[in-house]
Amino acid sequence: MIEVFYFFFFQSVAINMAYMPSHLRALGLPGREIATALAVAPILSLAVPLGWAWLADRTRRHDRVLRIVACGAWLGFSPLVLARGPAARSFSVILAAYLAYAVFAVGMGGLADALAVVRVRAGAIYGRLRLWGSVGFVVAAVVTGAAIGALHADLAGPLIPLAMWLALGGAFVASTRLRSVREEATRPHAADFRALLHAPGLRLLLLAGALHWACMAPYNVFFGIFLRELGLPPVAWGLAYSIGVVAEMLVLLYFHRLHTRFSLDALLAAAFLVSALRWLAVCRARSPVALILLQSLHGMTFGMFWSAAIAMVAATVPAPLRATGQALLVMSINLGGAIGNLTTGALYDVSGPRTLFLLAAIGEGFPLLVVLRARHHLRAAIPTARNT
Repeated sequence: MIEVFYFFFFQSVAINMAYMPSHLRALGLPGREIATALAVAPILSLAVPLGWAWLADRTRRHDRVLRIVACGAWLGFSPLVLARGPAARSFSVILAAYLAYAVFAVGMGGLADALAVVRVRAGAIYGRLRLWGSVGFVVAAVVTGAAIGALHADLAGPLIPLAMWLALGGAFVASTRLRSVREEATRPHAADFRALLHAPGLRLLLLAGALHWACMAPYNVFFGIFLRELGLPPVAWGLAYSIGVVAEMLVLLYFHRLHTRFSLDALLAAAFLVSALRWLAVCRARSPVALILLQSLHGMTFGMFWSAAIAMVAATVPAPLRATGQALLVMSINLGGAIGNLTTGALYDVSGPRTLFLLAAIGEGFPLLVVLRARHHLRAAIPTARNT
């Protein structure tokens, strides 16, 4: 059932990424307020996921904690669906709803991955489990865009938040069917957590992840708005994101084969290098078709990076701390996301999207440098290839 959870959870991620920024723009919010609302989750991810993960590891009931956060995210998002009239356009209402949603939602991905890692350690391939999240992303991106076009829906209307709310509800229902696998593991203590933080390979991964995710902010926040302002219809937005996720699916599916042939530091370096080239090309592209096709590089930007990061966490984090390890990864990338979101929000109205993507291309050099200068630590952290 973890595949079903991934399917619905990443539907909500797709709608939040591809359509909610344009929905907020249609409500009349400027770039700074849009970026602030969408930065709520990354900011909360600096601490909140660790609390949920520690609770799950200490109780050894990751399934129950996941049900709590899935239900909380679903209910917390409800005001964005139910608000009508001036309340729907009030930034204070929107910000409060995003806060109520994000307090819970920031814990969902890490807890789900912690449950998936148990199956990986039993012989499953992570990419084949996580693949269903990418399928859900594509379905939501295409169907939502097609529905907006077919119904001639007002972007400021309830369709987009309703679609996201339904996806969150599906994730909650799927979470009720999940059950933790009992492992022979002791309950973790504070000393175990401190030892985890001092592992050099993990710390370097967290640093590189934060820097990389900061560079993804122009895409995560403003790419849909960018396509809208170029005059492309909503179905084209969904197609652009879907092309990226199809490429991501292919990388997730075949990553375990690449992992047997290449070291993780090489795969991470390739992800950062290709991402830099991607952002530079997006900055310079003038053809809408080229902009859409360039999103096929998302397979490297996200699929390769995420698969390599999960492989490192799975191989280095002790079983009693598996949710905590996943939470640290989520926290690091969302630290970068928070910084990137707030920076791009401040610059968007002044410089426009093309400048933001140029800065992202330059910024990818920093995680690439971290990986290249710390290869021996990363290779020591992952002594053998795993079926991840």
